[in-house]
Amino acid sequence: MYAKDSKELIPTLERAGAGISKPKRLFAIYVLFPLLNRTISWERAWDVYDREGEKILRLASALEHEALFKRVLVPKLFGLEDNSRYYSVAMVIRHLLTVGEALQKRIPPLSQGKKLDGHVAIEDVKPYTQIDETIVEQFADFLQSYRNDMEKNLGDIHIDNTSEHPWFGAFNPKQWSILGMVHQIVHRRQIEAIIERL
Repeated sequence: MYAKDSKELIPTLERAGAGISKPKRLFAIYVLFPLLNRTISWERAWDVYDREGEKILRLASALEHEALFKRVLVPKLFGLEDNSRYYSVAMVIRHLLTVGEALQKRIPPLSQGKKLDGHVAIEDVKPYTQIDETIVEQFADFLQSYRNDMEKNLGDIHIDNTSEHPWFGAFNPKQWSILGMVHQIVHRRQIEAIIERL
C-alpha cells in the first residue's frame, strides 16, 4: 500500500517500534542469541562489528550524493522491522551511528555493575530527522574510536548485570555486544538491498 504526498508515493508501513514478527522474535530469543552467546566471544563480536562497519563505509563511499540520500523500499529482511524498510543509505548509517553511540554508553557501565536507568525505545533510534551531509564521515570517525573508547572503560563483560531490550529481553554486556554485531549485519544487508534497487 502507498500513500501519496506532494512529491512521491510513500509506502504504508507499520508503526516504528512494532517489532519483528513473533516467530522471528521467539527464534532470536530462544535459538539465535543463546547460540551466539555460547559460540562467539565478545572480542569476536566486536571484530565482526568492525568488519561490517568497514563494508558499510565502502558501499556508502562509492555512492553519489543523490543515491546516498535516496529512499528505497526493500523486501522484508530477517531482523528488520517493517517500519525500517523504506530508508536511504544515509538513513541507515544515521541509525547505525545512533545505536552504536548508545551501545558505547551502555556496555561499559553495565560491565562495571552499574544499574542503568531509562527504557530503551526503538522509536528513539529511528533516523527520521535531518541528516547531515557528512554522515558517512561521522560514521567513519565513530568506527575509529568505538572500540578503544569501549575497552578502556570495560569491567566484567560477562557480569550478571542486565538491561532490557524492548524486543529480546534482558541482556548483559556480552549479549549487548553480540546484539550490536547482529544489528550491524542486518543493516549492512539492508544497504546492499537498497543499492541493488537504486
